[in-house]
Amino acid sequence: MALIAGLALFLHLFPGRLLQLVDFRWGLIVSQALFIAGPALLASRLFYLDRRAIFPLARPSLAMLAGTVAGTMSLNHLLTVAGTWQERIFPVPRFYREALQDLLRYRGAGDFLWLLLVFAVVPAICEEILFRGFLQAGLVRAFQRPATGIVCTAAIFALFHLLPQLYPGTLALGLFVGWLAQSSRSLLPAMLAHALNNALSIAFDNAPEAVQLDLTGSPALAAFAIAVFVASVALLRRATPARNRVL
Repeated sequence: MALIAGLALFLHLFPGRLLQLVDFRWGLIVSQALFIAGPALLASRLFYLDRRAIFPLARPSLAMLAGTVAGTMSLNHLLTVAGTWQERIFPVPRFYREALQDLLRYRGAGDFLWLLLVFAVVPAICEEILFRGFLQAGLVRAFQRPATGIVCTAAIFALFHLLPQLYPGTLALGLFVGWLAQSSRSLLPAMLAHALNNALSIAFDNAPEAVQLDLTGSPALAAFAIAVFVASVALLRRATPARNRVL
């Protein structure tokens, strides 16, 4: 597992970055497919692993889907508020923030859909194959404790994003999607949550500054998001078979 995770990180950072310098969006798609999901899929074939156990794609229930959507939307808002507060104390480097804002700008509806594919859909599929699929399945089996496997996988997932300022938010997201994958015994809810979280962040970054301030500066909205998240966790827990429950 350490070999595959290290290989994925190396390939994504070096040949992947070179591809992104040529054309960032296409380079990111190729890098995600070949260098993030690729090593995990190749390892499962070379080592004759049970793909149905490592990459489960069982169809989740409607209650699981509803809880996933509501939980992701509320968690994304809370992480956005926390990120705004963190920026005052431990800001992301200016060059990184400006470069990211430039990459997330879109021109028209077609470009917005292309942006969602590149930054939301493809990373959600490829990263969940590696992290909640290959790594989490292996770590849960190695530790014989689902909670330990989820936490360790989320920590590695956060480290892959490199910037320490991004660690708290990606760790929280990793814990949530890891719990979804373990509870549902399927990568589909985790992929949905990951993609939705990224899509909401893209929409927020493209919103006018006044709208951003209204959204992140409202205590009532934050309290509502907390209530929705708690209710979503309760719904997800009820939708989880007793044998799969982590919480």
